[in-house]
Amino acid sequence: MSTITIVLTEGYSDWEIGVLIGTGRAFYDADIRFVSPDGKGVASVGGLDVGGLERFVAPEAGVVVVCGGPMFESDVPPAIEAELRSAFDKGCAVAGICGGTLALARAGLLDDVRHTSNGAEYLAQVPGYRGQGHYVDQPAAVSDRRIITAPAPAPASFAQEVLMASGVPAEAAGQVMGLLGMEHTRAGS
Repeated sequence: MSTITIVLTEGYSDWEIGVLIGTGRAFYDADIRFVSPDGKGVASVGGLDVGGLERFVAPEAGVVVVCGGPMFESDVPPAIEAELRSAFDKGCAVAGICGGTLALARAGLLDDVRHTSNGAEYLAQVPGYRGQGHYVDQPAAVSDRRIITAPAPAPASFAQEVLMASGVPAEAAGQVMGLLGMEHTRAGS
């Protein structure tokens, strides 16, 4: 199984990666590491402080995940586009959820692949974004040619796609969706 590198920023949306990191390590023994754009510690929107982070540098292999957060919607978003593009060019899968999809759009990684986000208009705010014709309006993650995207309310399908990209067999990764979906079924239906 490949290493999963998760990029965190100040105010990152901790719930967007909770399913991935919890099930990834507990059920699949995934190798997950955390980085930040500048190597400094960050705090999540929920107040979870994460220190001891390394600066984000494109890994040679694996999956790079950009966790969403308000920093990507700011006037001065983290400048990680070159590292994302480098990771992709080296053969890594690159994934973004919620605001993380804005970083992928800025890197030009959504221009030629099917993708989703928080809405077509959400990505349209990115100068130079040219992927409008490939946008898929759906509430679950989309994976296409080593690019994985998801809207904010899709942490389970996002986790499934990232785990599969890291080498977890599809049937095993699909168990995440099955387990989490059980709470949405009614007894006797």
